[in-house]
Amino acid sequence: MNDQRVTQLFHFRRQQLAYQRLGTGPRIALAFHGFGQTSMVYAPLAAALGDVYTIYAIDLFLHGDSKRADPTYLATDDWCDCINAFLVEQQIDRFTVMGYSLGGRFALVLVECFASRLDMLVLMAPDGIRFSRWYGLATQSTIGRALFGLAMRHLPVLHRVGRGLIGLRLLRPSLLRFAEVSLATPEQRQLVYDAWTQFRRIKPNLPRIADALTRHKIPAQLIVGSYDQIVPASYLLPLTRLLTQYTLTQLPTGHNRLIDKSAAVLKL
Repeated sequence: MNDQRVTQLFHFRRQQLAYQRLGTGPRIALAFHGFGQTSMVYAPLAAALGDVYTIYAIDLFLHGDSKRADPTYLATDDWCDCINAFLVEQQIDRFTVMGYSLGGRFALVLVECFASRLDMLVLMAPDGIRFSRWYGLATQSTIGRALFGLAMRHLPVLHRVGRGLIGLRLLRPSLLRFAEVSLATPEQRQLVYDAWTQFRRIKPNLPRIADALTRHKIPAQLIVGSYDQIVPASYLLPLTRLLTQYTLTQLPTGHNRLIDKSAAVLKL
């Protein structure tokens, strides 16, 4: 199987999307990675599915070589317009959309915009189904964003607050450990701040998404890791409760290896 494993660039309204075209299969998929990653996390999946799919693995904004000139929030309409222009340039009509972790939030939004053109929705430990109160406090007001920025610059304060929340049973210890790893360097902390604040308006409307999936009879393949403490299966309940038909697969893995392990499920 031969990939065209070269970063390519797409420009639209002062925005730049970087992407890899992986595989040569007849089915088309747009794939979106998780926080702190790039499109190349889909290379192992493409190696296994390259005879079935041609995967356009796209760097999310703020990641890899994808960039936005506007430092304020990204609106849902702007995201859909950008992807629509990309589909036009690539002459893509029908496609599957895949999303892992943070990329799941961006994938879910596309269901609202392109339901009539979707062959399948694939979500792997997706973000965007539940939003914590802390996310809202940190991103939805000017004061909240200022305090969030202050916390990012003073990590010991964030750690003490996290330990206090654990003591009150408002935060799982695994999430604090995950946060401390994700915030280990100033660059990582800046990325967290930028992603949380700039992507705050990318909030999937679950009832509308469920209705679109049902009306257009779009298969929904949901994949989670049995040992995933970041996005456990229960996290998907607000979506699955609204769906009349879907497939949920639990694989014996944690959060970070889920894309690699999903090939066997998606090969079917």
